[in-house]
Amino acid sequence: MKKVLALVMAIVMMLAFAACTTNNTPANNGNAGGADVKHKIGMIWYGNTDPMGGTFYAWANHAAELLNVELVWHLGDYTTEAELSACEQMISAGCEGVYFIPMDTAANLQLGNACKDAGVYWAVSNRDILDESIKEACYANPYMVTHIWDDSYNLAKNMVKVLADQGIKKVCMISGDPKDAMMVDRNNGFTDGCKEYGIEILGTFQTETDAKVTTDGVNNFLTLYPDMQGILSVSGTAGTAEAIISTLEGSGKEAGSIKVATFDTFDGNKEAFEKGWLAANAGGYTSECLVAFLALVNRVQGNIKTEGPFKLHLTPIVITNAEEMDLFSKYVDNPEVQLYSDADIKAMVQSTCDEAYYQSVLDNWTIEFIKSAANG
Repeated sequence: MKKVLALVMAIVMMLAFAACTTNNTPANNGNAGGADVKHKIGMIWYGNTDPMGGTFYAWANHAAELLNVELVWHLGDYTTEAELSACEQMISAGCEGVYFIPMDTAANLQLGNACKDAGVYWAVSNRDILDESIKEACYANPYMVTHIWDDSYNLAKNMVKVLADQGIKKVCMISGDPKDAMMVDRNNGFTDGCKEYGIEILGTFQTETDAKVTTDGVNNFLTLYPDMQGILSVSGTAGTAEAIISTLEGSGKEAGSIKVATFDTFDGNKEAFEKGWLAANAGGYTSECLVAFLALVNRVQGNIKTEGPFKLHLTPIVITNAEEMDLFSKYVDNPEVQLYSDADIKAMVQSTCDEAYYQSVLDNWTIEFIKSAANG
């Protein structure tokens, strides 16, 4: 009986020890395992068919393979409701981190709360958060890793100056959704830039990232404002910039008689510069997307222990001629090219990475960096 009792006591103690070990496992698996464990990240992304979308899709997939990370992609979401649904699906699928571009201010709060409730890290880029109460709530969320926004306001003003320096005095404007923080900055930058440089805005319509809507709108501009000298566009994605240029080319106007300044690089932009239609094209957001994604990976892998999100910003690149556009198209807007080396990527996923380090990576995003990286 004594031997039996001793055996039973030994088994009970072993089970108790195992239970204690299990209970000590961190609630969020992202805090354990490092790079040796294959962590899962959800990627809510607008699409991968345009130059920027396709390039970041390729960059992120390459980095994930290099860093032993599994990506769960959800493409084509343009509303908070769609993004929230995708986020909830990713959380249910076991994602330990979620990266997304918030399509409006509310997305930050709603997806952020869903991640917090599930103990899942999250990161955003490409949009500022204009509502201070929502920004404060997001920054207080312990699972927010990174917020990167681009300086769209001053970038828009700079593009207006490019037109002003070419003698443009009358323009029409394709504006953006007033619920979208990035579009608000671009709208205001164009409007204030026109005031500052003495340019009259003859007419406007709001873009819906729809090529047909853009074509109809530009045709209306041509009909209603025959003295229009330029077009300012807050967006060139989803075929909208191509629609602007093709509509102008089919209008019977002399090539280059109307100058276009648009955000977002697009197919055929080099030829548009060469023909004189395009005066300024802003692009290069892939850098901030990559930094936000890699910072998220870094946190999920347990390398970053600091509290509070990294608050970062990027100044995108304004391209003003065909030569720069050719360089940009070959090395930035090209899914076949990994502009950041494997060593660069690994350097962004280390315990030594802090806010100042990530900001230095973004500050180094220039035409000069692209030329240097392109030359090996």
